[in-house]
Amino acid sequence: MCHSKHSFSSCTRAKQCFAHPRSGFTLIEVVVALAIFAVAAMALTKVAMQYTQSTANAILRTKAQFVAQNEIAQMEINGEWLEGTQSKQITAQGETWQIDKRAESTISPKVQKIEIQISLFNTELGKVESGVSNMVFYNHPISNASS
Repeated sequence: MCHSKHSFSSCTRAKQCFAHPRSGFTLIEVVVALAIFAVAAMALTKVAMQYTQSTANAILRTKAQFVAQNEIAQMEINGEWLEGTQSKQITAQGETWQIDKRAESTISPKVQKIEIQISLFNTELGKVESGVSNMVFYNHPISNASS
């Protein structure tokens, strides 16, 4: 209780403050909460961008592998024997690719090692952008069983 006349108004004010505490947040609390939210949102955005990039790269590598496997199949079907190196551009899987093939001899004269590099080809600039996939296979002529 208040005992002096001068403190009557301050006592009344104090009772009101304790009886009805202020609701809501202070400005500092709101700023801290917004800062925490902003940092969390930036971190989540970075993770989402990295996920999207890695997915796009995986799709591109898969397409390049299909292009390489198709090139190998064509060489086998045609019975192609590669001498030295060969480069060409093709459009497949919705992209323009450069296929670089290089032949190396092996111990057996009837088998050659073929290294294939698949790269994205920029048609607007007329040059290779980046290598996407490499593949190695061993080429040999198909022999007839009836001799």
